[in-house]
Amino acid sequence: MQQQLSSMFQILKVFRILFHRVDVVVSLLPASFHAAIARVCIELKKHLVTASYVDDSMSKLEQAAQGAGVTILCEMGLDPGIDHMLSMKMIDEAHALNGKIKAFTSFCGGLPSPAAANNPLAYKFSWSPAGAIRAGRNPAVYKFLGEIIDVDGSSKLYESAKRLRLPELPAFALEHLPNRNSLMYGDLYGISKEASTVYRSTLRYEGFSEIMAILAKIGFFDAENHPLLQETDRPTYRIFLNDLLDVNNVSTSNTKVNGEETGGHDDELISRLMMLGHCKEKELAVKILKTIKFLGLHEETQIPKDCSSAFTVICQRMEQRMAYGHNEQDMVLLHHEVEVEYPDGRPTEKHQATLLEFGKTENGRPTTAMALTVGVPAAIGALVLLHSNHNTSHTDILHLHQKETCVNLSPSSVAALAPEQGPEERGDPASGTGDLHPCAGDLGSVGHQADRESGDLRMSGWDENLSSIYAAATEAVSK
Repeated sequence: MQQQLSSMFQILKVFRILFHRVDVVVSLLPASFHAAIARVCIELKKHLVTASYVDDSMSKLEQAAQGAGVTILCEMGLDPGIDHMLSMKMIDEAHALNGKIKAFTSFCGGLPSPAAANNPLAYKFSWSPAGAIRAGRNPAVYKFLGEIIDVDGSSKLYESAKRLRLPELPAFALEHLPNRNSLMYGDLYGISKEASTVYRSTLRYEGFSEIMAILAKIGFFDAENHPLLQETDRPTYRIFLNDLLDVNNVSTSNTKVNGEETGGHDDELISRLMMLGHCKEKELAVKILKTIKFLGLHEETQIPKDCSSAFTVICQRMEQRMAYGHNEQDMVLLHHEVEVEYPDGRPTEKHQATLLEFGKTENGRPTTAMALTVGVPAAIGALVLLHSNHNTSHTDILHLHQKETCVNLSPSSVAALAPEQGPEERGDPASGTGDLHPCAGDLGSVGHQADRESGDLRMSGWDENLSSIYAAATEAVSK
């Protein structure tokens, strides 16, 4: 612990030197670093942009930021970020027409493209497996048809996943699980009193949560030091797996499961999974066995010395076996649904907004969809702070859901920063093409479809405002 604090102190010393040279700091470090970064920015009177949620540690710095005249612009990424802007645009448009929000649901996930979803979990990591697993252990709360639903993160979150099919994207077999505290967004979006459903969720391909729930039951997500991993003589992955699945040290070899005699290590693992109650059906136990074998958790190789818990073991295996290959694409899918009812007898409308983006390789340079959709909003935020004298009288820690922030990030505000150019230099805002370093890519086209008779308004691709902002920011930054 002391060594970690010393390392952090040294890192902050380096940051102080670097921050002296800039006007705006963009932090894409893990969220746990942001409060320390923010304190340095406040000390040096530098603005800060992050792509992470505003947590308690950041909120406590509000008064200090105000005193220093520093703007800390948070949640400038995909989720949180683009999701907030799309949400508020849809909600504000409904309110402008005297509509009331009856239900708000949001689904968002970073996934492998279908071609890259080629392992039992249909998932790959573009970030730390430890962070992803911890996110899946968070408790959640949301409102559904007027009822408050609490989900225990330690054991029930993965089990609460539900199947999802989007009619506009019929090829995707998806599932969703609740994402932390949805209720606070009812308050932040100003719809808590009118909406009977407020639900924000994480997207995965169908089957992911079922497997993760059983890996948790086996004990692979336990972060406490495991006795076997404290010994000088390192156990193999197979020995460690057998220890986690052992039933009072009684072998289950050559026993019967559903009337079938089992034998061999694979069959023994299937038998143990069922005898422990982790899997009720043999078909599911076979799926878990395939996952165990894919991750190499059955191998007769020694576990590295830096693995001291079951959690670090599975993180190490996932990092090795579930990384993206050189030419593999990731994918980002964001989908909002808003039900709007009107007091004058007009039919209830269902508004939808969908963003689907794939990673790309241009001129031999790969760019992930996640880097693009997180990096571009953060770059836009930095661009606005660089070229405007941002001043706010009520707070200097801003969220993207706040109207003042959205106004500062409006197309006209950002477009004013870009020099005049001819059409051939400007690119086509409608197609969203352009080059914004270091996140080059095509943001895709914007499509709007409206059927007022059925009360259905659908939007696909980047929202028109975001596309315009991106085009303007691209022009300014490329200069």
